[in-house]
Formats: sequence, C-alpha cells, structure tokens
Amino acid sequence: MVKIKELVKEVKSLKREIKKSHLYRKRIYTIKESAFVIGVSLSYMQKLVGSKQLPHSKPSGKLIFIKRRDLENFILSNPIKTNDEVDTLVSNTLINLKN
Repeated sequence: MVKIKELVKEVKSLKREIKKSHLYRKRIYTIKESAFVIGVSLSYMQKLVGSKQLPHSKPSGKLIFIKRRDLENFILSNPIKTNDEVDTLVSNTLINLKN
C-alpha cells in the first residue's frame, strides 16, 4: 500500500514537471502562465498588465494573453552593466575626450 502511494506521488510530480516544460514551448501565455514563467506573483503580473507596462491582448474583453516575445522583452528591458563594462565605457569616453 505504501508503494502505491509513493508511485501516485511520483506520477503527480512528473505530471507537474511535464506541464512546466510544455510552457516554455508555447508562443502565447495566459496571465497566470506568464507569472509562473517569469517567477512573479499573479497579482504583480496583473499590476503590470493593468498599468500597461506589459503588452497584452484581450480578444474577448476578459481573458488576457501575452506573447512570449513581449514577456522576454519586458524582463530584459533594464539590463545592468557589469563593473568591467562600466570601466570600459569610462575608459573609451576618456580617450574620446582627449581626442
């Protein structure tokens, strides 16, 4: 009996993992899937959509869909430079000012 419970638990775990991996192949997400994919809460995702910071579509006026590309562009929209990149930028600017 214990083995059956363990097997059921393992099957459920595998089912969840399959669903998760399937998400990364989709081109369009629901708002709930979008929140899961980028690792934020549903309420935060709703805030982003409500404030129009994230492009989305509402074809029926209720359900919200977000393109994977728009989601990727949003999460990569504010890159932070490394210290080496900043040093290179400063060096190049100083060299240009001398010329």
